[in-house]
Amino acid sequence: MVNYLKADFLKLRHHFTLKLLWIAPLSPIVLSLILMNGRYFTEGSFNWWYTLILPGVLSMITAFTVSSERKHNRHGLFSICVSKKSLWLSQVLMLTILLLFLNLIFIILMMAASLFFGINMPVANSLAAGFVLFLTFAWQIPFIMFISEVSGAFFAIIGNLILNMGFGIFLAPTRFWYIPFAIPARLMCPILRILPNGLPLEAGHSLENSTVIGIGIIITITLYFTLTLATAAWFENKEV
Repeated sequence: MVNYLKADFLKLRHHFTLKLLWIAPLSPIVLSLILMNGRYFTEGSFNWWYTLILPGVLSMITAFTVSSERKHNRHGLFSICVSKKSLWLSQVLMLTILLLFLNLIFIILMMAASLFFGINMPVANSLAAGFVLFLTFAWQIPFIMFISEVSGAFFAIIGNLILNMGFGIFLAPTRFWYIPFAIPARLMCPILRILPNGLPLEAGHSLENSTVIGIGIIITITLYFTLTLATAAWFENKEV
């Protein structure tokens, strides 16, 4: 597995994915500074990040990874690989690490921007929010990989982005917040005091309830491992 993982990271050299790791986290910060003049910097940056930029770039990186492997017929590894499941699991793990890097880079850039422009930023809450977003988005990796493998990259990217934006904005504030696509936006309400539409959460609002954090994390982590194992088993039995 370690060798598979090393090989997957080597394939990223000179790949546009590495540029996206920096361009994507920088985008919501620039948008917040330009469109809001630094006002509600944390709220605006995070809202752009988890409603649009993060699901979009995660979908692109994942779908393009699968598309590239399919285009090159997985570099002939099917004929020499002992376990096709290991190929799938190594890609899931690699993309999970990239998702962690995306959120870490986003938080670091936000801290740097807040220091440079003299903007007050709740560091502890922002760190917690970044880690929670990593946990609650990770399950989408095997999901996007499966859709890309079955239907192609374009459908996977557009479909996943629509599901994230639709469920995240419209269902997160409702009693159906536990639908996996809506969980990240719902959990940001008590952590960062941001409504899914980007407005600040008023004191005493019902969405302040923090008990949803643990429930949401358990749901998405369970879904991550379930989808990873299920799709790996499917891939193992997939015809060459």
